[in-house]
Amino acid sequence: MNFNDLEQLQDCCRDQEAFERMKKIWAVGRPTATVVQLERKIEQQKALFRVIAKIRETLNLETILKTTAIEVRQLLNADRVGMFRFYPDSGWNDGEFISEDVLPQYNSALAARIHDHCFGDQYAIHYHQGRVQAIADIHAGALTPCHVEVLNSFQIRANLVVPLLQGNSLWGLLCVHQCAAPRQWQVDEVEFVQQIAVQIGVALQQVELLEQSQRRSVELAAALETLQKSQSQLIQNEKMSSLGQLVAGVAHEINNPVNFIYGNLIHVSRYAKNLIDVVALYQEEHPQPSEVLRDRIEETDLDFLLTDFPKILDSMQLGAERIRQIVLSLRNFSRLDEAEMKSVDIHDGIDSTLLILQHRLKPQSGTAAISVIKEYGNLPLVECYPSQLNQVFMNLLSNAIDTLEEKLKRYEGLESELQTLDPQQSEAQTEPSLQISIRTLLVPENAQGSAPRVVIQIADNGLGISPSSQEKLFHPFFTTKPIGKGTGLGLSISHQIVVERHGGDLQCYSQLNEGTEFWIEIPAEQRRGGGGSVKESAGGSVERVSILPN
Repeated sequence: MNFNDLEQLQDCCRDQEAFERMKKIWAVGRPTATVVQLERKIEQQKALFRVIAKIRETLNLETILKTTAIEVRQLLNADRVGMFRFYPDSGWNDGEFISEDVLPQYNSALAARIHDHCFGDQYAIHYHQGRVQAIADIHAGALTPCHVEVLNSFQIRANLVVPLLQGNSLWGLLCVHQCAAPRQWQVDEVEFVQQIAVQIGVALQQVELLEQSQRRSVELAAALETLQKSQSQLIQNEKMSSLGQLVAGVAHEINNPVNFIYGNLIHVSRYAKNLIDVVALYQEEHPQPSEVLRDRIEETDLDFLLTDFPKILDSMQLGAERIRQIVLSLRNFSRLDEAEMKSVDIHDGIDSTLLILQHRLKPQSGTAAISVIKEYGNLPLVECYPSQLNQVFMNLLSNAIDTLEEKLKRYEGLESELQTLDPQQSEAQTEPSLQISIRTLLVPENAQGSAPRVVIQIADNGLGISPSSQEKLFHPFFTTKPIGKGTGLGLSISHQIVVERHGGDLQCYSQLNEGTEFWIEIPAEQRRGGGGSVKESAGGSVERVSILPN
């Protein structure tokens, strides 16, 4: 029985320990060379198992290749073991060593770019088919001069090269180098390196599948995010389009009768003045009216009527003017009758939004009103999408009002609880101030040539936002509001409008129980490129001065 026959009996043993005992018994009385061969075969199998275990426990290609290089070099007592990878689309003429284990006295081959047109022209096709090159001495082998020159540059005398196949593709080479002297490669050594190469090929396929899966996951995540953004944009666009049409329609329907009333009030006031003058002249010329007329004058309280009638007309004129302002604000907010991109006064958009939200700023059911502090800077006309910016103002101001209302509710709940526990302490509690601050300023063109920028700060002294929520604040469908009160689209859409549509920046600064401030920054002039959307960043940075209300 020879050594190969013994290996075939391994499956007949109870376990690995029994097989080891059988090999020791068999080795007794055998020639020393046979025993050495057996021991080397055992060590090779152990090294192979270690490589397989490493491949199974990790899919990190760098770790697998490094571990394999160390195991193979130590087992074969070689001077260098390296993993050479061909550059994709190089025709197998170019590549580099990406992993190796080498003795200190020899040069490292890592990251050395190698160009060998002889390989791609003459040898690559054979390695595709599984060829193994085992050269005892490169100077005595039938190698082309260009190939010998490449090997000499790495101090190589003996060379064992096995292909690394990724499926049916030649991925690279597993190279075992003897640099000190020529070496005759043994059959079992060649077989061992081939087995190692097969396991590396399996690892390469697994890593490729993992990378494909990861790329696919990233693509799916990006597609999902794009879909969510598109969905939210469509929902919000449809919502704002319907709202804009409704607002514009209502404004148009109100505008006609209001204009009729407002225009005729001028004539009514003049007619009333004329009538009052006539009555005054009549009283002057006929100081003693008849008894019937005197009774009628007392019944109608003529003196009061003459005094109050002009005041009523003045009030009607003020009311009609107020309605006209509201209609104008509604039209400014919808802006359906204007070009999409237009130079407008930002302050008009803010004031129009505040006017629409006026009913939520006024005191309700005995509660305190929300005060609005405006600090407007000297801004030029800003080129923008007016209706979309008004939408941003509406979202931010509505959120500010929501948090102030929630703050007031919490105060009322606490006051009720204190009233139950300690009435005197409840009376000592002061009602919280509810305040929104709006500040605008112009950042001039800087030395780097960035365009002038407009900054709008909207701050409240509400409940604030937690740091964890701030990280997700602009994500689609994320909301800090109770279920049924918020859609999670307002801030996401606002971020898209400011950043993507206007090339600006939208930031949130908040501290719990102190308040929240939104910082809007957009270029004063849009520089439009292809595709109809603005992508240019405002550029530079502006020192932020907080305007959070006290």
